[in-house]
Amino acid sequence: MRTKLRTRAAAAVVALLLGGLLALFATSGPAVAFFSGGLFLDVQVESPARLLARGAAVEVPLEVTCNATGPVDVQVTVTQHSGSGATQGFGFDQVGCTGAGQRVSVVVQVFGAKAFKKGTAVASAEVFGCNNVTCGRETDTEVIELQR
Repeated sequence: MRTKLRTRAAAAVVALLLGGLLALFATSGPAVAFFSGGLFLDVQVESPARLLARGAAVEVPLEVTCNATGPVDVQVTVTQHSGSGATQGFGFDQVGCTGAGQRVSVVVQVFGAKAFKKGTAVASAEVFGCNNVTCGRETDTEVIELQR
């Protein structure tokens, strides 16, 4: 009985230590403000995206949260399977930081001859910005629906 209790206590201590190490070394995502001079950046790709101009472009909704001292750069790429290849596009915008989450849309234009079509695609967004101390970037990649 006493051996089982010691074994359980030792297992609990090991689990706590491993959990603490994991929390210490795990990536923190947008929670980098503590370590980066107070800079906070986050971008989340939303779905659905809206097809524009018969698939020549896609309007991708995002949620951007930041506290940079100036506007941040937001870049979005969209890739969709098309026949034996892929349709790809790129969009860029700047967003002013308010410290709170804001919904913005970035228009992604096709490069190449294939248009986007209704269905699923992969969207990747990146936000880049600076404060008076440091610069940083955050990314998000999601599978989204493209709709008319």
